[in-house]
Amino acid sequence: MSHPSEIPVELTWHKALDPEELPEGRVKTVTLGTNTLCLTHYDGKYGALDNRCPHQGGPLGEGTIENGMLRCPWHGWDYCPLTGTPPGDYDDGVETFPTETREDGVYVGLPPEPEHVRDVSDVMIETMVNWGVKWCFGMVGHSNLSVADALRRQEEAGNLKYIGIRHEGAASFACSAYGKLTGRPASCLAIAGPGATNLLTGLWDAHVDRAPVIALTGQVASQVLGRHNFQELPLEKPLGVWRITPKPSCPTRPTPS
Repeated sequence: MSHPSEIPVELTWHKALDPEELPEGRVKTVTLGTNTLCLTHYDGKYGALDNRCPHQGGPLGEGTIENGMLRCPWHGWDYCPLTGTPPGDYDDGVETFPTETREDGVYVGLPPEPEHVRDVSDVMIETMVNWGVKWCFGMVGHSNLSVADALRRQEEAGNLKYIGIRHEGAASFACSAYGKLTGRPASCLAIAGPGATNLLTGLWDAHVDRAPVIALTGQVASQVLGRHNFQELPLEKPLGVWRITPKPSCPTRPTPS
């Protein structure tokens, strides 16, 4: 068992590995809830470390165990694969979490996640569900994480089904087909920029056949909106009927594009 760093007494235990999944002397990246961890197997024991190296943010789960030390793949700094401590008298160690080996696998104890605070993404998806939308086809990425999290909560509540796709065009065509067959809208999800433009052909297919579709896309940060920032596109111009830009500091109204 690894030695935790200031772990609360009350823990939630998550299964991280199946039996024999991680060979001796190897490491693996594992995501549990909102935590990304580096799982290690060394000297017959399992360790669970924060996956982010404290120096430059390197992914420790992509590192290697060399000469009994876990080596960061970005800049070669070493840590104990079980305790997260660096060599010598340095104090820049990695946070670790307790592990337990059980019959069905390896478990990691994590602090309970903080209670979610309802935000604008929740309001958007709750409204969409209230309209009767039951399906979402999409791809999660950096600029739509909050919306994706809101979709996850609605799916866990049994209000909506989410289907992950490998190309955004497949999502918009799926929505178009669903609208044509049922007369009801489905939603498609993409990131800003190229992810959103990949939706366009399927959205145009829905447009020419008058099939209802709801497209959810990411956008650049509000402080750089309108300044031609990386991946910023005027997505409402080719297909949008209404443009809605939620901003937490002021009330939002639909604006004709």
